[in-house]
Amino acid sequence: MFLHIEQLPAKPGSVLMREDFDLLQAAERGDLPPTLRFYEWEEPTISLGFHQDASVLDDERISHAKQMWVRRPTGGAAVMHSQELTYSIILSGCTGQGDGSLVQQFVSEAIAKGLQRIGVAAEADARGEPMTALPNRISCFVRTSRWEVTAYSKKIVGSAQRRLTNAILQHGSILVGNDHLRIVDFLLMRNEPDREKLRNKLAEKATSASEQLGRVVSPGELRVPIAEAFTEVFSRFPIATARLTEDR
Repeated sequence: MFLHIEQLPAKPGSVLMREDFDLLQAAERGDLPPTLRFYEWEEPTISLGFHQDASVLDDERISHAKQMWVRRPTGGAAVMHSQELTYSIILSGCTGQGDGSLVQQFVSEAIAKGLQRIGVAAEADARGEPMTALPNRISCFVRTSRWEVTAYSKKIVGSAQRRLTNAILQHGSILVGNDHLRIVDFLLMRNEPDREKLRNKLAEKATSASEQLGRVVSPGELRVPIAEAFTEVFSRFPIATARLTEDR
């Protein structure tokens, strides 16, 4: 499969999420070649999953900090988008849960290979439950589904999907720093001990490229090696969505 790859500048979260969904709809109509996007967020922004109740957020803390938040067109739980490189892949010809699992597997293999190229001991972890089998818990990085990318059993990429009849969108956060922990500051908790317990659990379950390498890693450092790995891995992707590009 040939992937059309876009390296985008930082934009507001609302724009990025609208663009991802618009591209998914274009793929559903058959008007979009297989597309891979890389982007960053203009300012630290919380995103909630499409079906996640906004009551998980602490309105008072959100208002006081003037913290931006958006709703993703995909499922999953809350994420703080900061110190990360976000990827987004949109494919037509993917028609069911089996195809969705296959996309997740290939995406994770590509990201793991790209991270390995800068020295991160990343792997596409085949253990755990399918993405669709896990409940929408309060924060994305507290649990790992099958085929997510880990480093020494700690989650380094959080992903979510949205499937239409004939197309799929998968996007996710590739962590380069530890700002994902800041999500805890804006969640509605019963008390402060519970907040710190969740913060510690997130630190235990997730990691970042900078933490793994013991140096500061920028999002820009990941763009080329991961894009190259996507090109290699998706050259053997079995679903015939490539015809969209070849026919043009």
